[in-house]
Amino acid sequence: MGIVLSTHGLSWARLSIQPTLRLLSCGEQLFDGQELPMVLAGLAGRGEFEHADLHLILAPGQYQLTLTEAPAVADEELAAALRWRVAELLSYDANDARLDAFALPEDAYRGRQRMAYIASCPQNAIVSLERSFASARLELHSISIPEIACLHLGQRLQPQDSGRALVMLGNNDCQIVLIQNGHLYLTRQAPLGWQRLHNPQDFEALLLEIQRSLDYYDSQIGKGMVREVLISAHERALELAGYLDQNLTPQVSLLDLGGLLERAPEFKDPEQTLAVGAALRGLA
Repeated sequence: MGIVLSTHGLSWARLSIQPTLRLLSCGEQLFDGQELPMVLAGLAGRGEFEHADLHLILAPGQYQLTLTEAPAVADEELAAALRWRVAELLSYDANDARLDAFALPEDAYRGRQRMAYIASCPQNAIVSLERSFASARLELHSISIPEIACLHLGQRLQPQDSGRALVMLGNNDCQIVLIQNGHLYLTRQAPLGWQRLHNPQDFEALLLEIQRSLDYYDSQIGKGMVREVLISAHERALELAGYLDQNLTPQVSLLDLGGLLERAPEFKDPEQTLAVGAALRGLA
């Protein structure tokens, strides 16, 4: 089960691989003034989490993601090696940070320099989340970020031999994630979400953010042209995709999970789409 936090609630998606990959359930629970432990306890009481491995995705404002040069160490040692490199970028003591890092593929930036992303979050924030789940007698198997959920979605989509951009739009923000051959090469965050995207005039700001990402992917990372741009689910996503398709060189379409999952509904909640990506991590 993938669980995605947002500023207003949480969304979840539960998957099974027996006999085929299919969606068992999905949903959204608004906080409505309740604290997270109360919401979790209510869902647990309804049996939503029973016999499920739980994979949590942080909300965008809960973590910081930094691109930096990667030292010549093993991947499992990368986060520890980068702790002091990002220390000056944090608004809190680096000793109090929970870190995770992943290196970009060797051919990124034309192989000139090994680069890595490092995600940081205050240790007390992670402990608070773990306690919230523990209070509902739930144990988290992993805590990750939206970009990694996007990667797991991208790894399941075919074909993978050419670049693909996933544009995941929330209410107030978006992640633009570029993937090729099952590897993440670039991710960018922008303060653009459905609260700001009311009409085609508003769509232009998002168009420029996507075009900047595609240009950087081609000119700096050196991976060439992107074949496809996929827009996450929303009741107005089709209108946005049509506008972007007219103004971008790659084909633009909706991120459709119907070909990936049996019994997949037509998602309207972008957080539920991310929850599917989080659950896919547990099936990798």
